[in-house]
Amino acid sequence: MSQPDDNPVTVSTDLIAVLRDAGPALVSEIDRLEMIRVDQALANIGQAAKYVVLGSGQPGPLGLLTVYPVGWPYSVAPHPRLVLDGSEATRGWRTGCYLGSLGRAPAMVALSPAAEAGPVRAALLEAGWKLVLQQSEGLDFACFPLLDDELLAAVMPLVAADDPVLVESNEAFVPVSYDSFAGYLAAQSSSRREMIRKEQRRFQAAGLRVVEVDLSARHRELAPLLRNVELKYGVAGTVEDYENYLLSIARTLGDQAICLAVFGDDDPHQSEPVAFTVIWRQDKVWRVRCWGCDYERTAGTYSYFNLVVYEPVRLAIEAGAQRLILGRGSLEAKLARGAELLRLTSVAVSLAR
Repeated sequence: MSQPDDNPVTVSTDLIAVLRDAGPALVSEIDRLEMIRVDQALANIGQAAKYVVLGSGQPGPLGLLTVYPVGWPYSVAPHPRLVLDGSEATRGWRTGCYLGSLGRAPAMVALSPAAEAGPVRAALLEAGWKLVLQQSEGLDFACFPLLDDELLAAVMPLVAADDPVLVESNEAFVPVSYDSFAGYLAAQSSSRREMIRKEQRRFQAAGLRVVEVDLSARHRELAPLLRNVELKYGVAGTVEDYENYLLSIARTLGDQAICLAVFGDDDPHQSEPVAFTVIWRQDKVWRVRCWGCDYERTAGTYSYFNLVVYEPVRLAIEAGAQRLILGRGSLEAKLARGAELLRLTSVAVSLAR
């Protein structure tokens, strides 16, 4: 196992070169594609991520940590109040950085299979934190978003003396251990089975159905639906922001992402969707990435659960996936439909001195 001793730390803004050197063992295909998507989106608004790399040469780097800039416009990296669930500590924070992710998925510190995980992870986080402190002028905050317990334990020694803000949240996921949707239903209690069947009947009685669509062809129709949901949670992006976001997913992730949309009885090619979701397929793990809807046209139809839970569960079972990640919202409702919870903790430090 390789250790961090005598392995150089480099910082780059050239993602393509970093990924070329990293190879597929360090960064999975969907993470690689998402990093490219975000890098391009940041470049479009005049910003750039920094890539902290530990080690070089053969057999390749030992680890990789991304440091993402945060600041207006917030069309790529979200405002800290969203990542930190509205914590009062974020009052006045506008510019800063996220280490490991944009706060939209559990944080990633990429480690080589050849690395001794503990020491390499610690060295990589220390290098990233040192970089942030060296370049903190003009920044309000730095945040390690959505850490699992293992990463949290590695981060806390770095920031313990800086009065960190810790915000806990939970992410819902469905363990896909069933051989059919009927098996998923059978695993629920009798009251939950009846609830699920009732919601499926109501959805069908409303004349609605879920159809897989081409995201690149329908992104303009879907963007206003996504904005509806984002506005409900206090995000003020423009329709164009969401068009660009959805198109960037379609162009970059390709068939690693699927788009499901809800239509009425009309031909989907001739009608407008009333709701949609985008799901990322990462090997055996599927993740519901975003969803949007027309609240008025879907009221009382249980479109959310049919679109975001039941149909993805069915498709994940058929594809042999092992986990369907449903995100951090509406946790009680997701628990009632067979989900479990993973605790995540975001750690933020004020850089204003």
